[in-house]
Amino acid sequence: MSTPLSFDSLASRAKIAVIVPATNTVVQPEMEAMRPAGVTNHVSRMLLPPRPYDDMQAYEQALKTEKGQLEEALTLVMPCEPHAVAHGHSIHSFRGDLQRAMAEEARLQALAGIPFVTPSIAVLEGLKAIGNPRRIGVLTPYWPPADTIIAAFFTACGFEVVASHGLKSTGPISVAQFTPDQIMQGFEAVDTPQVQALVHVGTNLPVSAMTPAIEAHFGKPLIGVNVATYWLALRRLGLRDALPSFGILAEQH
Repeated sequence: MSTPLSFDSLASRAKIAVIVPATNTVVQPEMEAMRPAGVTNHVSRMLLPPRPYDDMQAYEQALKTEKGQLEEALTLVMPCEPHAVAHGHSIHSFRGDLQRAMAEEARLQALAGIPFVTPSIAVLEGLKAIGNPRRIGVLTPYWPPADTIIAAFFTACGFEVVASHGLKSTGPISVAQFTPDQIMQGFEAVDTPQVQALVHVGTNLPVSAMTPAIEAHFGKPLIGVNVATYWLALRRLGLRDALPSFGILAEQH
């Protein structure tokens, strides 16, 4: 699927394709706010089947079998000749273990023919960049079946999930409607003296701009999924710009 690479008057350094679920309203503005000079972002949207929120058995089954139109969204964005892809849909990249996550990213990168950044690998790389803290507290917008999958992923990767908390959103649109106070309360629920770093999973939860305030409040680094994904896309292209106002990872690594 790879196309010839090109630069534009506005994209003198890189073009980044950003793939998000059709319902996601947070990834696009957050990654646009992080965009360095000379880099442009180009969003493509993928349809996902509805995931029930009133039947946990059906919800869990959807997590295991759900397949969205990622390949179709990739096909639609590749003609603009991007240099990397940042995937703004997190939950399915956290299924299984590290081997599965690496294999899936490799599959998508081979399909695209350019660097393809999946959220799970990005969060792991973000944790590694800040010193690889092993005891983490994880906040998501999800329900227990999804939180169990995410905790199992981190455990399989050698981390200790000291605490995990899901905000229990009632649908994909409602994820973006959590207020800063609700998000801060969610992090309060996963902060304990044993936690060395905070982690956020769930790309439609508006955490990125809050990162410096969260880190200052808790005195701990935060690896948020959208910040980590965009940060890694830039770094894989050799772009080392600091991303001010998005926390320790983006500003210092």
